[in-house]
Amino acid sequence: MKICFISGALPEVSCGVGDYVDALARALARLGHEVVVLTTASPDLRPSSGYRTVPLRTAWSLRDTGRIAAAAQREHPDVLHLQFPGVGFGRGFGACFAPWAVRLRGARPRPLLATTLHEFHRFRLRYRTRLALAVAACDLVIAPDPTVLASVARHLEWRRGLDTAMIPLAANVWPAAPSSLPNEPLDRAELVVGYWGFLRQDKGVDLLLEAFAQVQRVRPARLVLAGDPGPEAEYIASISRKAGELGLGSSIHTTGRLSAERLSQELQSFDVCVLPFRDGLLKNRGTYAGAVAHGLYVVTTSRGNRGFDPETNTTLVPPDDRDALVGAILEAPAHPPNPSPASTSEKAWDEIAVLHLAAYARAAGNHGFALE
Repeated sequence: MKICFISGALPEVSCGVGDYVDALARALARLGHEVVVLTTASPDLRPSSGYRTVPLRTAWSLRDTGRIAAAAQREHPDVLHLQFPGVGFGRGFGACFAPWAVRLRGARPRPLLATTLHEFHRFRLRYRTRLALAVAACDLVIAPDPTVLASVARHLEWRRGLDTAMIPLAANVWPAAPSSLPNEPLDRAELVVGYWGFLRQDKGVDLLLEAFAQVQRVRPARLVLAGDPGPEAEYIASISRKAGELGLGSSIHTTGRLSAERLSQELQSFDVCVLPFRDGLLKNRGTYAGAVAHGLYVVTTSRGNRGFDPETNTTLVPPDDRDALVGAILEAPAHPPNPSPASTSEKAWDEIAVLHLAAYARAAGNHGFALE
């Protein structure tokens, strides 16, 4: 079977969805399928492993919809699968409406049309409505979290015959060999509090700064903000100002963008990884999956669950509860890292690829497609 993805980014462009597409594409290729990815042309694209990349020079605007659809149809795929959102797409809707363009062109045989919506429920209503209209052209809609999928389903109740599937994600950063760590031995009297991923309002990094200031009043600690901070310059600047107002400047280390191996090494230096999501932990959080893959003690938020989960080495606290966050962070010495050597990147993503193939087959059967 030939599968064509449309993705706003691929490695080494910093984008969680781009990392997801890369891992899924490689897994599908390992299972014997031909995979091609249409993506944004960028000097940061690295040569792909196991699949072919088609860089497009486009702003992904609505006026480019026909050109995007034409590029996809030239590949003659059995499945055309949009992954949304992505850093490269910006605010453009050209990729989202490409499935409609493929349908309206009327070429036969047309591919099975699929979309994965990695985020949906947190978008503004007007944006969700437009996005739902766009993906209504598809035969199959996938989401990595039941909350996201339920929100999609509510907006697409009118779309009869639409297939949906909830397919989880796996980590996009896996542990580097501990022996390769170049870090100096840690001063164990100092608590290393870590965060990684883009800095965004919904990820609660401003609350983390307030909690960290309280932790420092109890014991020596430093805060590491690891990885690419992302594109939201205004919020990143506000975090810098807040750190100054709290007197934390000398206690915060920001790494900036790192290679996957170096990022893994940085994660392994954390005594506690804090991910204070404002809407609670959902299954679309690749940063959480990466922290768990490293066996880290994680403090994150939940709207329903509370307390410590030994299986994932995670303490769950209410969103926006600074005092609960502080208390859970200070419990870090009681929860050392707990890596799981039995889990591997390839195994996890191969299982996710198999779930995609099953979803494609089910949707194809329901819509009268014959997939190889």
